[in-house]
Amino acid sequence: MAVREYDAVFVGGGLAALMLLQELRKALPDRVAVVDPYLPQERSPVHWSYWSHEPTPYDRFAVGAWRKARIADMPPESIAPFALRLVRSKDVFAHADELLGSTPIEWLRVRARSIAGLANGLYEIITDAGTLRAHWVFDSATNVSSVFPSAQGPHAVESGTGIHVEADKPVFDAATATLFDPLDERSFAYLLPLNPAEALLESAAFGPVAMEEDQTTLLRYLRARHPGVGFSVTHAESGYIPLGFAPRRTMGPRHILLGTKRGLVKPSAGYGIVRIAEESRHLARLRREGRPLPPSRQSALRWRLLDISFLQLAAHDPRLPLTLLHRVMGAIPLAQSLRFIDEELPPQQLLPLIRSALPVVFSKP
Repeated sequence: MAVREYDAVFVGGGLAALMLLQELRKALPDRVAVVDPYLPQERSPVHWSYWSHEPTPYDRFAVGAWRKARIADMPPESIAPFALRLVRSKDVFAHADELLGSTPIEWLRVRARSIAGLANGLYEIITDAGTLRAHWVFDSATNVSSVFPSAQGPHAVESGTGIHVEADKPVFDAATATLFDPLDERSFAYLLPLNPAEALLESAAFGPVAMEEDQTTLLRYLRARHPGVGFSVTHAESGYIPLGFAPRRTMGPRHILLGTKRGLVKPSAGYGIVRIAEESRHLARLRREGRPLPPSRQSALRWRLLDISFLQLAAHDPRLPLTLLHRVMGAIPLAQSLRFIDEELPPQQLLPLIRSALPVVFSKP
């Protein structure tokens, strides 16, 4: 393939790229390409749960919504002003495809290998099928240099298995989600009931490496919780999310990191889902106003220090993050826990949380 030149190239065609393309669709330059071997609708379908206290672009696709939740066997709590919602990736991607259907975007079904800045201000993207050059690069490919997570900081992996189950009798409280219920010393479950006989049950674990899919533990959990009830699995999914910090440097001022690679560091997929939408709106607004785009995102120092501590625990011993979460989520009301993960908890309300976390942090040799 001869060298091709574009105004903008999106390296990676997942959720973060699609959200920004949607926001910019009326203001995109003439020559735009997406480099990804798979179209969005070809990706394995998964569920995304997230909480928010303001409208998000995903809300219209919600197949479930909850304003009450519980921790393990504790009584349900209101999570106001937040609402927890569940969407299916295929619905979000189908809508993006519809919005972008008439937008002149060239989808290159190849894999990017590297990105480099050139002396003339352009960027060079090496792919399996040849070389591209672009004035702007929007990069969500975590395995393309500069890679994510950065090797210069602590990093870990969040692993999970999800099953969509149907019960042979009504057993679920459809108004209440369970956000944290330990499965064992390394993993926990969260249950999102869609109706009294149907739910999505997922596991989560943190550690230095990804864990394999594990439906058996989830089914054992259901049968222990609801003895005598039969459950059938109608859908299963699994995956992992790298946790760490964004690369300290990009290849230049117009090499813009997106999604996780931009610095979305939190032990929660729900946090990342909402931040991707917020960052997309923010970047699109700056772009329309002709203002510089910050290549990456940095949290405030206090949140960054807490993230570092969590990642260090996860990298040291997979049991410690679960112990920490159990202490923290039991120390303050659930809505405050969500504010903490969302980086909105006022500094004066951090003290009870820090007191609960210190014994776990200092237990690490």
